[in-house]
Amino acid sequence: MSVIIKSYRKEREKEILDSLQKGLEKVGLIVERQAKINVTSPMPSGKSHSYVDTNRLANSVSHEVGQGEVVIGTNVKYGKYLEHGHPDGSRHYPWLFPAVELKKSEIKEALKGNFIIG
Repeated sequence: MSVIIKSYRKEREKEILDSLQKGLEKVGLIVERQAKINVTSPMPSGKSHSYVDTNRLANSVSHEVGQGEVVIGTNVKYGKYLEHGHPDGSRHYPWLFPAVELKKSEIKEALKGNFIIG
C-alpha cells in the first residue's frame, strides 16, 4: 500500500493573491472616485471654495495597483498643499484622506474579496 500526498498550496496562494489584487483595484476605484468628488465639492459649510477653477486636480487623481498595494494620488503639485495645507498657512482643503474615511466600509468589503476555496 502507498500513500500519495499532493499539495495545492501554490494554487491556493495564487488564488488568494489574485483576489487581493482585484480587491486593491476596487479600492483604488472607490477612493479615486470619492476624491474627485471631494475636490470639486463645496466646503462642509456648503459654501463653494475658490480652489476649483479648471478641474485640473480632479482630472489628475488616479490610482495604481502594485504588488499588494494601491497608490492613490495626483501628480499636480498643488494637490498636496490642498490636502495638507500650504506652508504659508492658506489653501487647506483636505480631499484624499476624507475620501478614505468616508469609504471605509466599502474598502473593507472590497478587500474581503471572493476567496473561493474548492
